[in-house]
Amino acid sequence: MAYETILYQKEEGTALINFNRPEKRNALNEQMMNEIEMTLHDAEEDSGIASIILTGGSKFFISGTDIDFLLGEGEALTPQRMYEIHYRTQAVYRHLSIICKPTIAAMAGYALGGGLELALCCDFRIASENTKIGTPEIKVGIIPGAGGTQRLSKMIGITKAKELVLTGEPILAEEAYQLGLLNRVVPLKDLMDEAKAFAKRFRTLPAFAVEMGKAVIDTGINMGLKEALEL
Repeated sequence: MAYETILYQKEEGTALINFNRPEKRNALNEQMMNEIEMTLHDAEEDSGIASIILTGGSKFFISGTDIDFLLGEGEALTPQRMYEIHYRTQAVYRHLSIICKPTIAAMAGYALGGGLELALCCDFRIASENTKIGTPEIKVGIIPGAGGTQRLSKMIGITKAKELVLTGEPILAEEAYQLGLLNRVVPLKDLMDEAKAFAKRFRTLPAFAVEMGKAVIDTGINMGLKEALEL
């Protein structure tokens, strides 16, 4: 199948989803959402795929949501319009967050707004040294609607999450690593080699055990200790 907003390939047991809207700095729109969803389904159903890498090239992971997508065909940016967009976005991101196979965000350049929120749905995050990470939505009068107010605070704590969300100021990869947001920070030239090497580990591990380990961690984190241990 031909895709217009992403590049999709399979390489040695790893599915590679490469966001490809350079003229829009890889900004998210409806078509890109739909194509991400389709590739996730394909990778999930392919027994030969052990892990999934999502990346966007050397300058932009995802720079946010395309303003043309927000406004639609000359529509006002009403609460209803924002709800519709965030409902659709959350559905795709939820699929990414619960997919049975390990997912790796390989981030470089700008990972802002919906780009950061997508990365938060991945199991692992590897970033190049030039990566800028943030939630700038507050600067245009809205708030993150696809996980930035929830997944981010659970991952790095409420104090720092409030600073990012309420000021809209980005942080660099090294600070994000210190906060526990990233698994690795590497030179840009090494980003994809590092991500592929990380993904390659899952080719030799028992797929069912990996799936169950991921599911129990992700489910148990929102349960009491007794119930989580029983799970």
